[in-house]
Amino acid sequence: MPPLDLLSSTEFWTSLLVALVGGGGVGAIIGAVSSCRKDTAQIAAQACDILTDSVIKPLREQVESLEEQIQHLESQQRKYFALTAYTRSLFHWLQTFCEIIEPDFLANHPKPRLPDELRADIAPETLKEES
Repeated sequence: MPPLDLLSSTEFWTSLLVALVGGGGVGAIIGAVSSCRKDTAQIAAQACDILTDSVIKPLREQVESLEEQIQHLESQQRKYFALTAYTRSLFHWLQTFCEIIEPDFLANHPKPRLPDELRADIAPETLKEES
């Protein structure tokens, strides 16, 4: 039988199909497709890991650093407000002391005017409410 007649033979194709199925050819094809999908999944997992390590992790570290800075600044602000309250109380006490010791002291040495840009932080009770 010439080689070209072999390709048109039903027995050839039947034998080839039986050999593929019986010899694990179909299993090999299924394995190859499965392996390709597994490789794709591994590549996607690696890409996700790279993204996490190079982008997300540094952003999380930056957010944590900013949170620490905010906490520090809030702590400093609380100290500033406590210091301001103490200083105001001390100066009110000194004003009363000066009035007792020398009644004309404030007339001769008037109290300095509080700048408007500090009024909201130092003396919020002196602000006029806007209606």
